[in-house]
Amino acid sequence: MSLSLTKLISLSMILMFTVMLVAADTEAKAVSNSNLLQESDILAEYDGGRILREDILNKINKLPEMHRGRFLTTSGQLQVLDIVATEEIFYQKALDMGIDQAPEVLEHLSELTDRFYLQEYYKRNVTDLVELTDEDLQQYYNENLEQFYQSPNITIFYIQTATEQDALDAKAELEAGASFADVSDKYNQNTYSKGLKGVIKNIRLNGNIPGVGNDYELENFIKESEVDQEAVNGPFQTEMGWHIFRTTTWIPGRQKLYDEVKLEVEQRLRPLKDKELLDEVRRNLKQKYSVSIDSSLVEQINLLEKSKNSEIEFDLVVSSPNNELKLTVQQILIEFEKMSPQEQIFYTRGEGAIALIEQKLIQKLFLLDAKALGYEQYFNENEDYNAMQKNIILRKTFEKLVVEQVEVSDEEVKARYELNKENYTIPAHRSIQVLFFEDHKTANKAWRKFNKAHKKNKEKDIEKIIQKYSTKPSKSIYENQYNNGVVTGLMQDEDFSKRIWDNPVGYLSDVFEAANGDIIFFRTISETPKSYRPAVEVEPRIFKEIKQEKERTMQETVTEELAVEYNLKKYPERIKLTLSAEKLFEFADNASRNRNFKDATIFYDQIIENFPNGEDDYKASFMKAFLVAEEMKDNNQALQLFRAFLETYPEGELHESAQFMIDSLEGNLNDMEMFEE
Repeated sequence: MSLSLTKLISLSMILMFTVMLVAADTEAKAVSNSNLLQESDILAEYDGGRILREDILNKINKLPEMHRGRFLTTSGQLQVLDIVATEEIFYQKALDMGIDQAPEVLEHLSELTDRFYLQEYYKRNVTDLVELTDEDLQQYYNENLEQFYQSPNITIFYIQTATEQDALDAKAELEAGASFADVSDKYNQNTYSKGLKGVIKNIRLNGNIPGVGNDYELENFIKESEVDQEAVNGPFQTEMGWHIFRTTTWIPGRQKLYDEVKLEVEQRLRPLKDKELLDEVRRNLKQKYSVSIDSSLVEQINLLEKSKNSEIEFDLVVSSPNNELKLTVQQILIEFEKMSPQEQIFYTRGEGAIALIEQKLIQKLFLLDAKALGYEQYFNENEDYNAMQKNIILRKTFEKLVVEQVEVSDEEVKARYELNKENYTIPAHRSIQVLFFEDHKTANKAWRKFNKAHKKNKEKDIEKIIQKYSTKPSKSIYENQYNNGVVTGLMQDEDFSKRIWDNPVGYLSDVFEAANGDIIFFRTISETPKSYRPAVEVEPRIFKEIKQEKERTMQETVTEELAVEYNLKKYPERIKLTLSAEKLFEFADNASRNRNFKDATIFYDQIIENFPNGEDDYKASFMKAFLVAEEMKDNNQALQLFRAFLETYPEGELHESAQFMIDSLEGNLNDMEMFEE
């Protein structure tokens, strides 16, 4: 057994043993002072308000679940406290400066309020009123069985050729016993299938063959075939070329049962019911507010050519006794111009101006009726609404106190360019010519001829050799080869890239096998030396870098000034960990599974710091060291951690495992000796 395999087995056993130890201690250990913690505890105060533990926890609970755990640690809670404290003193300054009453801010606040009016109206008059009974769902299922049919799942070996003769030759080789992968590499013109050694999976008989496209004739040939591990079907000719294939697996299609797809049925039916109710609400509101649409005028509106609407521009296309509901052609055209190109296409290729008018009108009707019915009562105390209002004011405050105070001169940009000129280079790159072969014998024969022509600079002879011997005669030149371990246009290949750069321009390699198995040789044609990007090209990037740096500095300065102005006092010592060791181990494990190893080490640190009971801290110390070694690949830090582990815990179940890891990291393992013991 090799040393690497021995190490792998040993490491697996160590990890399994450690996880078992952690899992065995399932009783949650509550924080000793958790019963003293209150949500009303004051964590900071300032002139005008206080920040409670409840405020910090609410902020954390609004984070996505995958990030929440990190901020429930003491260090995470301190981060959130700093953020909330900064927000609060900026907000106090905003109120004192009257920024909340600035016209631009009031406009944004009004737009936000309108969005919540519309949201609440739609919710209470459409979505909340749609009730789907089991009878409704069953009826939809029965009337739309085709939507719930599971298509067959077919796998084939497939080769597409340019000519019938190539297809016949490929079929003959297959019937003689050659593997499909080898024959595919030789004949296949379909790059998708060729890259998968001739295999195409997930053919569903739905009009589209993966990697081939919409070839209904070929699909029909597949549909009529049978599973046979020896037979080769074809050749068949379609518009896409000549085809041969072997059907290897066929999972039959079936009608899914109602109980299997009940949730999917509801997901499909609910939008339809929503639309039915929306149309009814629309009709009722039009009648309530005496709204009429001039259909003859609608037909004259040209969304694509605005100039053709000049004669009707100021005509009313929507009329009502209520002035807020009236719409002119000009207003419709302005709405259209505000849209993105994708949104515009939706209307121009769809129902045209009438769809845009109906969309704008329903928003106006919803808004008008919501205000008339006092719907603000449903969102005035809404946390999200209040937070979004506050954020609008804070953004403007940050803009005034920080962004507008920062200036970046041309001289600063030029000086930064000269100082960091090496950061704005285009690395040297080379061009190479590569020849590809099916076997070493042909490659060596071609190399000898190529070498002679290369030495005599006979480019015409070289081109003839390429056309005669290379399997890819139309593609031999590969430009932009950088010294980075990647052969541009071909593959990642450290050795190939090293050959390109360790030898001078004009170098002709020997025949060798590339990382992907190709048999090749190449010559280096030319090199473009390193160059500097013009200052004018990178100035916007430099300007942005300097501006962001200055804004960060300005924000720190303003924050410190506001902390003094509003007598901000924070009480970080009142931040306490409320998580059990078991929960922290769970968070660490989840973070590791998501390859978020930095967060995992933070959780282990929290266990070590807050649970020095000789059990939890013991396990966490080992797991952190193991993670740093095996996942983060930081051998020096891992060695320090394992040595500290043995010094802190000279005895324990993981002592031998820690010593094994140290020996492994130092390269002191003697083959099977440690494993056999």
